Amino acid sequence: MKRIDSYFLKKQSETADRADIGERNVGEVESGTDDVDSVEPEEMPTVSLASTGSASKVYKFKADWIKLFSWLEFEDNLMFCKYCKGQKQAGNSAFVSGNPHFKKDSVTKHNYSKRHIACRDSYMLRQNKPALTVTAALDRQVMLSEVEMRRQLKIKMNIAYFIAKEEEPFVKFGPLITLHKKNGVDINPTYDNHVRCAEMIGQVADLLKENLAAKLRTAKHLAVLIDGDTDISNTECEIVYVRLVEGGKPVTLLVGQQTLEHSHANGVLDATKAAFNAVCPDDNGGSWMKKMISFGADGASVNMGHRGGVIALLQREAGEYIIPIHCMPHRLELAILTLQKKEPMVSQVYDLLHLVWKTYHFSGKSKRELHQLGKELGVDVCTPSTVKGTRWIPHVHRALKVFLRHGADKNLATDNGQYSTVLQHMEHLAVAGTVEVQGRAKKVKREMESAPFCVFCHFLSDMFEELSSLSLTLQRNDLILPQATSELRKTVTRLEGLKSRAKSGGMLEKIQTMLAQRGDDECRFQGIPLKGNLTGLTDLTHPQLKKHMEAAITIGVTELKARFGGLLNDDAEVKTPVQAFRVFNHDTWPDDQGSLLTFGDGDVADLVRHFREPLERSGCDLAAVEDEWQGLKILVSQTFKDKSYSGLWETMLTKEPYREDYKNILELVQLMLVLPISAAQCERGFSAQNRIKSSKRSSLAVSTTEDLMRITLEGPSLEDYDPSPAVDRWMNSAKRARRLDYKEMWDRGVLCV
Repeated sequence: MKRIDSYFLKKQSETADRADIGERNVGEVESGTDDVDSVEPEEMPTVSLASTGSASKVYKFKADWIKLFSWLEFEDNLMFCKYCKGQKQAGNSAFVSGNPHFKKDSVTKHNYSKRHIACRDSYMLRQNKPALTVTAALDRQVMLSEVEMRRQLKIKMNIAYFIAKEEEPFVKFGPLITLHKKNGVDINPTYDNHVRCAEMIGQVADLLKENLAAKLRTAKHLAVLIDGDTDISNTECEIVYVRLVEGGKPVTLLVGQQTLEHSHANGVLDATKAAFNAVCPDDNGGSWMKKMISFGADGASVNMGHRGGVIALLQREAGEYIIPIHCMPHRLELAILTLQKKEPMVSQVYDLLHLVWKTYHFSGKSKRELHQLGKELGVDVCTPSTVKGTRWIPHVHRALKVFLRHGADKNLATDNGQYSTVLQHMEHLAVAGTVEVQGRAKKVKREMESAPFCVFCHFLSDMFEELSSLSLTLQRNDLILPQATSELRKTVTRLEGLKSRAKSGGMLEKIQTMLAQRGDDECRFQGIPLKGNLTGLTDLTHPQLKKHMEAAITIGVTELKARFGGLLNDDAEVKTPVQAFRVFNHDTWPDDQGSLLTFGDGDVADLVRHFREPLERSGCDLAAVEDEWQGLKILVSQTFKDKSYSGLWETMLTKEPYREDYKNILELVQLMLVLPISAAQCERGFSAQNRIKSSKRSSLAVSTTEDLMRITLEGPSLEDYDPSPAVDRWMNSAKRARRLDYKEMWDRGVLCV
């Protein structure tokens, strides 16, 4: 009984000075002093008014103590024990005469003193309440102890979730628990190691998996996205995502990551199946393949090969109706790569930006000199960024903006900027650097001093701004086909418009205005005199410059139309299913009611014919699709014409009576929503993998990496995370009962060998 009392005494003590006072009083009990609460608690150390200007700490009585300790009474600013009052065996306890020391530690010690327990039993007998026995009182304290231990376990689960969400190593778990304890949080050290941290994180990831499995079971249609990569440990992995409709909106969720046994199409397909089986182990029939209507990936032949690729294998096994979609951001990058190869001046800009980046990336001395020169010239210099390698268009546009950067309140012709600072530093390196650096600096200096080259850089910045905006839109997870089509058409129109005039408010317009203001004076940019033929730079009639600008626009537009022809070509005699889905782009519907009644009937019929098998499997009434299509067109044109693409279909799929009145035609809408326009989420998954499984954590298993990726990419924020389900799951996952207070009881001597 003495060890149990000591254990509960430790569990209920939460004051800041409990360790010092508790050890002193417990020592007195063990040495023979029975009346524990007769020992007055020490006063808290006061703070000197001379040094800080503050008085001693004042303790106040808390009403919650009465709920926790049923015997406690509070009268006249004093604490009393209703069990001990009027009983001789209570001795000279302060809770008989009135205790003015409002410390929970004092109340807890009195609760477990021998005299109080004797008075309590005597009081219960006098009250003739046999139910409230010692056993019942102990059961109550056990219950309170379990609540306390669960509270501490929630704290540990939150710490484990923080480690996973912030991509920290598991070994930080113990130090973070120690930090919490140092900051005054009552938490015991049991399970404070990296092994238990990994177990807790695994339970959180399993809950997310179960949530995904439930969504897969309820989804009517879905699309699969895959991509492959090699991690830091040289393990070839395949990442698998699924796209489905949730709440009227498309969402892209991580299915899993699997190691490839073979890198051919069959090996990739086996890894994809293994990822789904890991999420839905009871799905032996492969229901996800029956719901699959589209497949998205990059343009690798192992994925998109018409004869032996993954898509060909899927079509043979699941159905010929599955649509392959080459990731649109990847297609855009291939178009820009062709532009770089075919237009020599674009390639010249790329090469120069790469040389500038190389100069400062591999030489700390040069980088330091550049920033020092910028301070002397009054320029806030930015470190040049790269344009080559696996860089998407927004990176190239950002590099151009940094290269041409100047202050908003500065004169473009006379005041120094990033361009002039780099040029002046290159002049220094051309005479003071090594032989290799001197040659590179001379080349960069010569090209940057060319007036046509400077103007072309401004034009290319405007052109890549449009392409960058398109790329960022195509990388969005919630992108749907009508939005992609609209953005493509807008970008092509704007690029063609750059042939006749500069972009309003763009970089080219600014340098044109500056050159026009200078007149026949010497051509200067950011204080640097520019060389070369200056005739026609103001109105862009310079023969060489005009030729390269028009060629860049022509190549860019041609490549976009070639790679996105199915979405940009309206005159195709035989439409693909992707082209037919454009019928749901409601802002292209005719305003005339007569034309509207027949609009899109052929496209809808083609879609029903192509997807007959999955539509019938989902319970769609194909005979009612045509009538509902007519009613849907009239409803949208009269009521929802002003709604956005995603907003319209979200309303139709979630609001009554629309989702019931038009449920059959809305099946086609769901097919359109799950089309995997972009596989950019796969790239984000690999970015998370590379952050998590770094050179310092290269031994992480693929399954553990997958769990961490799932939490960091799709888990709720730390503020919104509820640890209770994970706590319950972790408590029930062990073969033997968890001992949440093992270390604490061992340290206190409750457990012994």
